[in-house]
Amino acid sequence: MNSQLALAELLGLLCAEGSHIIAYSSYWDKSGDKLRYVKNKRSERIEFYNKDSKLLNRLKDLLFAAFDYHASITKDNKINIGKRKTIGEIITHTELGHLKWKVPFFVKCGSDNIKIAFIRGFFDGDGTCINRIRFFSTNINGLKDVSVLLQHLNFKHTIQKPIIKQNRKPCYTLQVSERKKETFLNTIKPISKRPVLRG
Repeated sequence: MNSQLALAELLGLLCAEGSHIIAYSSYWDKSGDKLRYVKNKRSERIEFYNKDSKLLNRLKDLLFAAFDYHASITKDNKINIGKRKTIGEIITHTELGHLKWKVPFFVKCGSDNIKIAFIRGFFDGDGTCINRIRFFSTNINGLKDVSVLLQHLNFKHTIQKPIIKQNRKPCYTLQVSERKKETFLNTIKPISKRPVLRG
């Protein structure tokens, strides 16, 4: 797998479902015979949670292809990325978080295949193909970035008015034209989000 295509798809998945977590903890540490107090020790990780085993295994493959990183899946359906160098390389392209993520510059300026790879990852994380092709996000600016990619690939679409629910952030929907549904699925080739075949 090409490392740049793997990185683009990986970032798409992380923009949809990833979080960058920095935590501080204080504790007593016994090293040998000495007891010392460790104050505000910093820990950092990128966390990806999904119940779909196909996506968890896909993320594992993408991490290996992009960074030669061997990830493991926890019992509670998570992949934790703890290597500082890998975390640093990921967040140089985009911050992670529902309102923070953006389409990376190298994706915006990349080839059609790079754009398709990012869209595949993001769609598998935050999309649906039930009835229509839709993407969902509380991040309107990020969704506008995705819209630019879709325009470049000639997928007609609209961004709809936000869904407002009490005590929740407004959620925006990007909907691809019904006439483009088959072309979209054949071009993007999602790993997880596929239409349900009715017999």
